[in-house]
Amino acid sequence: MLQHAELANEIIIPSKIKQRKFGSRDKIGYMFGDIANDMFFALIGGYLMLFYTDIYGISAAAAGMILLVARVVDAIFDVVWGAFIDSRPVGPRGKFRPYLLFSAIPVTAFGVLTFTHFPVNESWKVIVASIAYIIWGLAYSTINIPYGSLASVMTSDPVERTSLSTFRTLGAILANVFIMVVAPIIIFGSGKSPSAQGFLTIAAICAVLANLFYFSSYKLTVERVQAARNAQRKINLAASLKGFFKNRALLGLMIASFGFLASFMTVNALTPYLFKDYFHAPQLIALSGLIGLASSFVAMPIISPLAKRYGKKETAVIGLVIAFIVNVLMYLLPITSPYVYMALNCISGFGMAFLNILVWALVSDCIDNQERITGNREEGTVYSVYSLVRKIGQAAAGGIGGFALVAVGYNSSLPSQSAEVASGIKSIITVVPALGALVALVSIYWIYDLTKKRLFELNAELTHIREQK
Repeated sequence: MLQHAELANEIIIPSKIKQRKFGSRDKIGYMFGDIANDMFFALIGGYLMLFYTDIYGISAAAAGMILLVARVVDAIFDVVWGAFIDSRPVGPRGKFRPYLLFSAIPVTAFGVLTFTHFPVNESWKVIVASIAYIIWGLAYSTINIPYGSLASVMTSDPVERTSLSTFRTLGAILANVFIMVVAPIIIFGSGKSPSAQGFLTIAAICAVLANLFYFSSYKLTVERVQAARNAQRKINLAASLKGFFKNRALLGLMIASFGFLASFMTVNALTPYLFKDYFHAPQLIALSGLIGLASSFVAMPIISPLAKRYGKKETAVIGLVIAFIVNVLMYLLPITSPYVYMALNCISGFGMAFLNILVWALVSDCIDNQERITGNREEGTVYSVYSLVRKIGQAAAGGIGGFALVAVGYNSSLPSQSAEVASGIKSIITVVPALGALVALVSIYWIYDLTKKRLFELNAELTHIREQK
């Protein structure tokens, strides 16, 4: 018998309340939720560092430290908040959907404050910026954790869950397209330097749109699956933690996601500097973002057939090999044309999209593997721990970006940077994703052990265990 299964016999059953069948409304509604989330997530990932250095006048090192500390605090809070949500009873509106309403205004309001330039003296700049950003991160967790958990209760069908993962990725892409196209136009205006008013304007626009999408997500989604638990269910946190360390697939995915996100967020943070100081063409930032995201659109229709034929792990490995090779070439080649850079970056993005599109399906497989190890369905716990590692990766990106700018000698007080500094930015923005792809490749290939064959065996094993329960 699996350890401590007798303490927590837990099965997933459909809700007895008659509800409409799962369909396009649910997919679109779930996509809307990620569009709302990524309005500020993408804006912060791509422009907060620039706001700190060029508007607030905060040093790159201090800005990097703010991002690092805030993400670590946020990551720890994720687990605490996930446990709190799991302890709450299911209400008439569901267990997770209400947070799309209750947390929407706080998270968007603090998002606007994060991009508000307060006229404070030098000694207060870092403190004010830190408080606004940290509170935004905590508010974001209150809506992102329940949103991420929502997919597990919208349907129990694995095919339908895969479609939700795909639509979630599509939502993220659409939000990023909006930020990449609109944000540079508003932030830079007709000049080559960002403005405080431009940052505040784009933040206000994102707040309004995010609230509309959060409300639409709430209205269009339905929670159909409930967890049936024994009344005397006990939670054995020590056993759960032990299960995490035995779950090679989860460990491998977390390491891979850390490498991917740390590199991806670092590139996002440094892209404005690359086009502003190396290529001297900030007007191309939007086009670069569009071309990069176009690679994900190209990858989306071919991922499912590849995963079905070769397996999800195997498909992710193929993409990571492509991304690693292309990024090494980008680092070695003396690229002087922004269009050559964008073309190569598009190919790199195509390779990384394999893992990025599959990641939520891989998380679901890790949850199943955790059930095999511990005897319990621990969706909320597994998701929050995985989210913690993603946040740490984002924190590392903030630190890497800030300290890298210091290392190459970036000086925000200068009207333009030297050729040596610009060249250093180019080197960093190409070598970091190469290292990130390598970390992800090694982790998925050698640590993540849920191959196509092993998944078939795992599903059969869990079916047998659930039938016995």
